[in-house]
Amino acid sequence: MLVRNLLEKYPDGVYHMMTPGGYVDLAPEQAKALLSGEGVKAHPGVSGYDMEMDAEELLNERVHSVRLEKGAFYLITDYVPEQEGQGEEPQGLREVEEAVENDRKLKERLKANYEAYITELKEKPAGELIEMAPEIAAAEFMYKELAAEGAFGEYAGYLLQFENPLEVVRDSWQEYEGFCQRDKELGEVLWSMKDMGTGIGEYPMAEQAGEDAQGQGVVMC
Repeated sequence: MLVRNLLEKYPDGVYHMMTPGGYVDLAPEQAKALLSGEGVKAHPGVSGYDMEMDAEELLNERVHSVRLEKGAFYLITDYVPEQEGQGEEPQGLREVEEAVENDRKLKERLKANYEAYITELKEKPAGELIEMAPEIAAAEFMYKELAAEGAFGEYAGYLLQFENPLEVVRDSWQEYEGFCQRDKELGEVLWSMKDMGTGIGEYPMAEQAGEDAQGQGVVMC
């Protein structure tokens, strides 16, 4: 696989590349400009020493390995020998493709969870809504954070085990707040949840509802 192929497959990605010509960092707009033939800046790992890199040169380099972390693609590239084709599949490509697909599925399920939750809230009296204010705030916060493009995708596989992942992360976030751990980063909370298997056996699992659990008609307690 060439750099060109990966950028065409994920044109809205953020990229960090270690290439034979230096390090290249691309925002989505820069990746699209590169595909259209616009050159990029490379650097040796030290600020102030940027070098111009030709678009065709970079696009035709082979992706040796790739990984996805916090929504960004990290690549190691090399030149393609004249006698060889594009070479073997890059290391980590299948894991990246699975993570991207899981991230997409998680966003769909979170959207369905949140919409069902809002519908349920509309049926509640004002007094009850006031009492539920901390829970509502936690649900809104978690939905917005997890729905952000590329955010926390490495936890998508774990969260997709649940019929209602929004409920699981909402309750866990409230528990951390209750223990005066509000300074904890969301990523740290998610890592802890995954590491401990939080929610498994306590909340309905996705397979219990079959394929339809991917998204519709979920009611939050």
